[in-house]
Amino acid sequence: MNTIRIESIEFPLVNRESAVLQVIESFLLSYPLRRDGTSRNPRPHICYAPQMYGSGKSAFGQHFQWFLSINKENLLQYLKNFCCLPGFEEGENVGELVLHALLNETLYVMLNLLDVPRGTRFEDTLLEWISKKALSRFPNGADLLSQVLSYIGSPKEWLQKLLQVTKKRYLYLFIDEIGLLEEYDFTLFKDLMVTQGTSRVHNVYRAFFRVLSIVVSQPFVICIVAGRSNCIISREEDAMPSRITFNFLRLDPFSEATIKYFIQNATCHNEPILKVLFPSHPEGHDWFFKQVYDYTGGVPYYVVHVLNELGKACERWNSLCDLSEDEMKEEMERIAPTTSLVVTLSRMTPESMIVFSSMLLASIFDFRIPQRETLFGGSHSEYVLDIANHFGFYYVSCSRNELDEASRISVEDSDETFFKLVFPKIVLKHIQSRYWNIPPLRFICSLFSSISRLDSLSSRGFKFEIIFTLILYVRWCFCSKLGELSIFRHSFVEHISIQSTQTIGSLKVDPIPNYVPAFSSTVSGIHSGNEETYNVTAWKPFFEKYLSKDGIFVPIRQNSNGPDVLIRVTGMKDNSFLAIQGQSSSDQTPMETETTKKRVYLIGIALKCFQLSSSGVGRSMIKAEVAKFLHPVASQLELEQNNLTAIQLIVSNKYTEEVSRQFRNNQNWILNSGVYYEDNNNNIVYSSINSERQPQNIREEWLWIPPHCQVVVCSTTSLRTFLGCKTSRDIESVFGDDAGWLEQLKPLYDLLSNSFVDLLGRIPYEEYERNSGRIERRSTRRRMERRNTRPSMNVMQMEDTRGDSTISAPISVQQVSFNAEREQTPMPAVNIGQNMHVPTQSFVDFDWKKFLIENALIPD
Repeated sequence: MNTIRIESIEFPLVNRESAVLQVIESFLLSYPLRRDGTSRNPRPHICYAPQMYGSGKSAFGQHFQWFLSINKENLLQYLKNFCCLPGFEEGENVGELVLHALLNETLYVMLNLLDVPRGTRFEDTLLEWISKKALSRFPNGADLLSQVLSYIGSPKEWLQKLLQVTKKRYLYLFIDEIGLLEEYDFTLFKDLMVTQGTSRVHNVYRAFFRVLSIVVSQPFVICIVAGRSNCIISREEDAMPSRITFNFLRLDPFSEATIKYFIQNATCHNEPILKVLFPSHPEGHDWFFKQVYDYTGGVPYYVVHVLNELGKACERWNSLCDLSEDEMKEEMERIAPTTSLVVTLSRMTPESMIVFSSMLLASIFDFRIPQRETLFGGSHSEYVLDIANHFGFYYVSCSRNELDEASRISVEDSDETFFKLVFPKIVLKHIQSRYWNIPPLRFICSLFSSISRLDSLSSRGFKFEIIFTLILYVRWCFCSKLGELSIFRHSFVEHISIQSTQTIGSLKVDPIPNYVPAFSSTVSGIHSGNEETYNVTAWKPFFEKYLSKDGIFVPIRQNSNGPDVLIRVTGMKDNSFLAIQGQSSSDQTPMETETTKKRVYLIGIALKCFQLSSSGVGRSMIKAEVAKFLHPVASQLELEQNNLTAIQLIVSNKYTEEVSRQFRNNQNWILNSGVYYEDNNNNIVYSSINSERQPQNIREEWLWIPPHCQVVVCSTTSLRTFLGCKTSRDIESVFGDDAGWLEQLKPLYDLLSNSFVDLLGRIPYEEYERNSGRIERRSTRRRMERRNTRPSMNVMQMEDTRGDSTISAPISVQQVSFNAEREQTPMPAVNIGQNMHVPTQSFVDFDWKKFLIENALIPD
């Protein structure tokens, strides 16, 4: 087993069979052969590895010969499919001959541009550098070097001489850290400073590939170029003028199974790392392998980094050995990434925050992205992988048949390569603090850090849950009362005041969702870590542990036997209402209570959207949801004694006819405490809980709602109002049968975009400038003019409410669209009156109230 050591950790090289085959395939494509083995019109194909730091690029390139040797049997089967191969004529054993040449007759040369020699002409420097590296291992290397360098003026003869004196057939060339081409050292090479083509913009990569093509165009050179770059596909285009064809080398992050093998064979100071971490359980724990995988994203360097930090902690403090699952998770999440390997996302503009957040969503949802997919369109088009690389994402390659999404791919695109984005939690956890005061980004970061990879990330229900919770979160920040959200209208909480709008400028109060364990009807007791699940009989400990403060709570497991979203909100004394059957809460009057204790409202939301059969939500499903939430909550939390009220909210985009007819004037269907029966005509009949007489002509009891409880069935009209008209239309594409990743992401992107626009508009301008990373500071007067003299309409304004008017915050952020060619129609300014005179005094002390009363005729 070949191993590598980084600090105290020695770890095994993990087989990269697919990457080896890709390199050999590129080599063969470089030399289309005649049957006699001679080349015709060669066009060099080289492998390019521009992935983020820690992907294993250097390890693969430097140990390529070892990877060949451990995959020789599969390589032989692959090579047997060819009748002739580079350097060999047609023959029965040509596959064996080529494999032997690759292993034993190949000159392996590894260069790192960090160590580039000084010079004025890069072509001569490169050939001399290769020569010295290749001959340094030979006893008579100095004599051989002088012979080879005498041919340096003719690259073809130079390579022939190099292979002749070393008695080799092939040259393997690995060039690492090409991102350094943009550094000062390379400006000293005159042939790298030449501008080619019609473009006047200098491109050092094009000049570099032109020089490199002189080497790789000679028979027979195997070449890999590596180094983190902001561009992937664009670099391929840079290579085209030099006739080089780039093949993107796929070096996927480790799978969970690979990480288990990796850790089991890693040592710390020559001691198995598992024995160091778990002396009592040297075989390790499955939950530990999952934790490492989840926290590092499978990125090789971060796996080593986490093991190294944990190993050093155990050496310093013996008490950190044999940690429990929860203790290990807490300890692991303290480990920060190596800052030199992290893309620093400083000076992020709101536009880049939107794109970054959207890509995090794309990674959460496991979207498959075609390698050459572009965003924005038109002259501003950019490749998705280029953008992802800029932000520090990693990639996992996947086959076209991996997901049912492949059904929409045409036959012509059958060879297209697809990728999924990966962003390690270890990186996100330690860069998100920089943007933690930007609410939408905080929402995505919090979601990303909390979701387990075992969840049904691609399910329709999960996607809608994210959309719903994001909208709930954003709209909550704008509300003064919950009744302004249509889904809560006429419920007990309609008049509950929300304090966050009063402090959104300083962002002290924030209902950002908290992610909590889920409920199960089959699991007894409480489990820990990733498998933490509460039994439906455990609401009391769950409430005390997780719901002790107001907020929005989302169970992170998709097999939850409880609500999809939980809300806890506290109402003041004068917000207590006496519920009278037959009246909506808006018709109820406040009742004075003797106690000054605040009432707590616990709302369980069941999301039944875009995941049901054509019939929709019926009475039986409503009854089942009440049984999962209201009944156990009422029986376990002693609602009356603890001044608690529980509300079951049912949300769906489709209901059965028997439920739909209960929505009067398209408003929510409110069911207060009591017993509900189905009569012989299939109608719903109500009876109070304390009633001694049962209604006549009833068929059976349908629903029992305990005291201090309420059921709210959200009408489809209320749901559309809550989502917003545009979102309601666009969201259909997210759940379309043939929707591709971009069609699914665009509505989510628009939601994030609108959220950034609105919430940033509510932050004081000085704070916004700090958040967006702008260097230029404007005077107070210019800032105030910018905010007040440009009329605009808030993109994600408050939902329309029964004739209530809303005032929009100004947009101070440019919105980026996925489709730049889409027609953008500016909203017209509202003309209040022709003869109005706006005072020219400072905006700071201008009396807007007086102005609106006198000039706009708006009553006080």
